[in-house]
Amino acid sequence: MQWLNKWLYPGIKIKRWLILFILSFIVMFVGFSGIIGGFFNFIKIEKINFDNFFYRLHKLKFIDYLLFLLGFIGVFLAIRRTYFSILAIFGPHREREFINIAYQKAKLKRGPKIVAIGGGTGMPNVLRGLKQYTSNLSAIVTVADDGGSSGRLRKDYNVLPPGDIRNCIVALADEETLLGKLFQYRFEKKGELAGHSFGNLFLTALTQIIGDLPKAINESSKVLAVSGKVYPVTLDNIVLKAKLKGGRKITGESNITKAKGEIERIYISPEKCKAYPATITAIKSADIITFGPGSLFTSVIPNLLVSGIVDAIKRSKALKVYICNIMTQPGETTNFRVSDHIKAIFNHTGAKIIDCVIANNKLPDIKILKKYEKENSYPVEIDKHEIARLGVKLLEGQLFKPGKYIRHDPELLAKMIMKLIFI
Repeated sequence: MQWLNKWLYPGIKIKRWLILFILSFIVMFVGFSGIIGGFFNFIKIEKINFDNFFYRLHKLKFIDYLLFLLGFIGVFLAIRRTYFSILAIFGPHREREFINIAYQKAKLKRGPKIVAIGGGTGMPNVLRGLKQYTSNLSAIVTVADDGGSSGRLRKDYNVLPPGDIRNCIVALADEETLLGKLFQYRFEKKGELAGHSFGNLFLTALTQIIGDLPKAINESSKVLAVSGKVYPVTLDNIVLKAKLKGGRKITGESNITKAKGEIERIYISPEKCKAYPATITAIKSADIITFGPGSLFTSVIPNLLVSGIVDAIKRSKALKVYICNIMTQPGETTNFRVSDHIKAIFNHTGAKIIDCVIANNKLPDIKILKKYEKENSYPVEIDKHEIARLGVKLLEGQLFKPGKYIRHDPELLAKMIMKLIFI
């Protein structure tokens, strides 16, 4: 009972409303007793005299009604103010939002189970859009990154790269909050912290303290009130390798990206690395599984090379959807059409694991296109006949909004994905 007594401590602002509730309930009961007593004084079991009933009804004391009404108002006010006092403790300045938040969360819990597989900068856009429709989201993220802040932390502290994981956590959180902005803050001035993001450092430190990356992700997700789950595809320290056309071999995700050569085959080392168990569970129970968008060979396919992932996807009854990039990526997917992306996934996995492909059919502004052409990047062509020949359904539409960059818009993309549920 000690925990109950603490609610009566000074400053919590509950005692006053509890006292009001008790007094109001007594007043309401007195009024109610007077009203009921007035009725039962003239009601006889053997026969009800209706004329006498209405006569006595008019003769009821006004004070009984007044006491009942005042008591009812007092009870209502006491409950309402107690409710807001408790909310003020757990969610300062957000008391009025609580009902809307509770309703929205209940609605999202009834949404479809969606698993998003990928990494890089494209996957967060998928998550930002889909979190408006469901909280049953699972992001399975590649851990092959070895460049930038993630690469430095990976080398110095022998941890899995946190960058892509951090981006997904923030994408599933409320980015308008100070904590969301803090996680994405990047140190830019000279010094040892230059280039590091706060979120990467936080995840690394938490992993070192807890000794387990998934637990660190889970605790970080609680801090940011994330809608969904974020999983590393494997807990093994994998390295990405590529064989370019012409026979040249490259090791390391960042080196493969810098090479900008045409990739013939992508590998991971060790080859027999195991999938994180929670990813298999999520895939098995999914209604929809999405791949991409993002770098085809360095963000999407590496996840599918982890032992157990493709087998789980094949066994899953979920609809498998590939979200094709809007623009080609210099070197990796130069001259690639939509069907070439699909073929690359089929060839690397040895299975036809795509039921549907989502592709953009709207050309960006000519001025923006010219900027991309300077980087040898062009709109991905939709070759409908070849896509159909592969046995893949095509869903096309505008997937971006006008701006400085050509990127998947979270809202447009999520609407396109949700359409598949009702087709």
